[in-house]
Amino acid sequence: MSEFEIFRVDHLIVSDSRFEVFFTINTKAVIFTEHFPDFPVVPGACIVGFVFECIEKMDKPIPGLFLLQRIAFLEPITPGLELHLVIDKKIGSGGCEVGKYNFKICQEVVNFCRGAISFGDSQ
Repeated sequence: MSEFEIFRVDHLIVSDSRFEVFFTINTKAVIFTEHFPDFPVVPGACIVGFVFECIEKMDKPIPGLFLLQRIAFLEPITPGLELHLVIDKKIGSGGCEVGKYNFKICQEVVNFCRGAISFGDSQ
């Protein structure tokens, strides 16, 4: 893994309404020398960016405006952690897609991050 990559995808499970990825945080990523050397953590913007990348792999949402809702960073995400990201696509009544995705990053019973991302008119 490159020193410029933070996330290494270990395994993917994709369906029409759910995307799951098991991933590891790169212990050699250079960002950790700056953020923060004594207690390195993955920046929140990088975490949200990774979730966006996974939504794009899952669904190819319409580019444009988006809304981040109820994003909560519950525990620090540090180098070497093996984590599980689950993204659930919200389906409206009648089976129509609404452009909203709920996500959580966890490790067994510990939740590290959660929130929702909405695209386009679903905001």
